Amino acid sequence: MELRHLKYFQVLAEELHFNRAARRLFITQPPLSRQIRDLEEDLGVELFRRTNRRVELTEYGEYLKVETSQLFRHVNHIRDHISRLKRGDAGQIRIAYVGAAMHSVLPEVLSAMRRHHPGIHIIMSESDNPEQIDALRSGRIDLGFLRMPAPAEGIESRRIYRETLSLVLPPAHSPNEDTPPDLKSLADEPFISFGRSCAPALFDMIIGLCRRHGFSPRIVHQTTQFNSILRMVESGLGYSIVPSSVRSAYDLKVRFVELTEEPERAELSLVFNPGHLTSATALLVDLIGKLELGCDPI
Repeated sequence: MELRHLKYFQVLAEELHFNRAARRLFITQPPLSRQIRDLEEDLGVELFRRTNRRVELTEYGEYLKVETSQLFRHVNHIRDHISRLKRGDAGQIRIAYVGAAMHSVLPEVLSAMRRHHPGIHIIMSESDNPEQIDALRSGRIDLGFLRMPAPAEGIESRRIYRETLSLVLPPAHSPNEDTPPDLKSLADEPFISFGRSCAPALFDMIIGLCRRHGFSPRIVHQTTQFNSILRMVESGLGYSIVPSSVRSAYDLKVRFVELTEEPERAELSLVFNPGHLTSATALLVDLIGKLELGCDPI
């Protein structure tokens, strides 16, 4: 039994007339009769009752008509889905991101993806820079959003977002919000930071900013989560310096002072492995390139 046999059967079951069915199939009646006879012999049952006046389905034919209709609907679905996969309008994309990306660019990216390509399924996971690079190389993810450019052999990196840094102070510290404190005045105060392994370039930039002001920060706590950093600052355990977009993500009793006069800028990069680029992933990379993500001018 081949798909061709079932297609001939389906048309004849709909027409119940050999001549009309043959015309629909662009063949003559003898080849159609032969194909139906071959199908009946293969199944070992009679599918049609034939008389001089009419053609009727047997109970086996009625059953096969229902099953064949479902089969060809599924065949058409497969054909359509493969076509969409080829265009990049279907499939899935596995994305890894640092937490800051969810506070800045990712909501807009995901919203645009849903509007323009609703058939693509997005799978998200949060991980740091080194984990993302390793996952890209091994093919466990398709795209990464990480802090600062991350040079790595075989990985393409595109800077997509740039923002200022902000000083984060406990609520009781220097209540005059209009006058940013001199960074050097914080030299002896406890500093709360994320671990360098999470985003080495950003960590080094913040330490470099402090050193440019004449001191090295006295790090007393390190964590991988911005929420933990801000909670500790809120509790009066020290101060921190973070990307400014973090401010919109948390409603805590801390004071943010944007360091607009400082030249340092935190960056987010889109990273992917060109050797593992699927049609759907390429579509998202192209879409991100067209979005205006509201970043500080690059």
